[in-house]
Amino acid sequence: MILLTILNLILKLLLGIIIGVIIVRVYRPIIIATQKHNANAGSKTIGYHTAMILISITKLITYVSVCYILEIDILHPILAAVSREDRGIVSTFEKGLQLIHLLIYTTGIKIGQALQPVGLTGGIATGKSTVSSLLQQSSSKQLSTSDADAKKDTDEVEFVIIDVDSIAHDILLPTYNDSVYNRLVDEFGTDILMKDETTTSSGSGKDKAQRPFIDRRKLGDVVFKDRNKRRKLNSITHPKIIKIMIKRILYEGLNLDRFLSSSLPANKKTKRKKTRRRVVCVDIPLLFEGGLPMKLLFGSAIIVVSCNPTLQLQRLQSRNADLTLDQCKERIASQIPIEKKAKLAQFVIMNNGSLKSLQKEVEEVKLQVGNAISGSQCGIIELHWLILVVYHLYLYSF
Repeated sequence: MILLTILNLILKLLLGIIIGVIIVRVYRPIIIATQKHNANAGSKTIGYHTAMILISITKLITYVSVCYILEIDILHPILAAVSREDRGIVSTFEKGLQLIHLLIYTTGIKIGQALQPVGLTGGIATGKSTVSSLLQQSSSKQLSTSDADAKKDTDEVEFVIIDVDSIAHDILLPTYNDSVYNRLVDEFGTDILMKDETTTSSGSGKDKAQRPFIDRRKLGDVVFKDRNKRRKLNSITHPKIIKIMIKRILYEGLNLDRFLSSSLPANKKTKRKKTRRRVVCVDIPLLFEGGLPMKLLFGSAIIVVSCNPTLQLQRLQSRNADLTLDQCKERIASQIPIEKKAKLAQFVIMNNGSLKSLQKEVEEVKLQVGNAISGSQCGIIELHWLILVVYHLYLYSF
């Protein structure tokens, strides 16, 4: 019975995660479609409170519907087999387990919702890194005082950026915990290593040795020319990157920092700005190239930074002066065309103009995304959570 009860709790957690993902996949498209309809009609996009009410209602309806369709409870058949004289003890035991089920359910739902972050992507040299930096900045640093209303709204949105490119850099270091350094050197040879004096210490005592860093430019030259080598590189690095990325998504999505910081001494606590809406966004260059897993993780809200293809080539040549024209074209061709990425995204930021125009466009998208995500991580008791708790307590009381 104990093993079956544990299995039942695990199923409840998994079911909660599934429900959490489904809830996000239902309410986000509704909010985004409403925003686009209002924008096309020339009216103001929906605000925070309207979005929160719509999200809560959608979450509640989706949750109850999925529960009726998917819920399989192993506990009731077990309890039915127990003799009648023990029903008084079993009834108390059952109610306790039901409350544990409710906790497991809601935990699973929160995990499922946390596993649906916003994706930020684009093509090489389209300005994605600049947009990522602007999304993290306060609006007061970007907008003039004449845009006071917009600044007030966007200041309520906090973007937490998880940089996948930074993770990809880290795993190439010899001293990193989840490093793929040795595997890459074994696979592609020592030609991908830096030839200058840039080295890092590894090991201790007599085994201590100096190892040069991997030259990403040289590694890129090797894999961009050969599709098979590029696939091999991806098979080595992607599992590590995804593992670290998922950990950080859960950490930020569940906002665990607020619990961990509360346990720290007062002098070590970091002051975080109180925000009404907290958006976890993953900056991932090859989101669409990642296939179905990335689509399942980011499909509900994707921001694409796009620009004119000719301008993209010019920027790449200007940024990487050491690359030839053919090498630049090879790097662009190795990715999905930026026009196709823009068609697959829910939000598109065009970066064809000046930095000032880009800042304004980023602020508009930031507000739209904040309204689409608001309610899921705003740090208050949401309407749907209160109703769900009452709903379950009512069911478990009869």
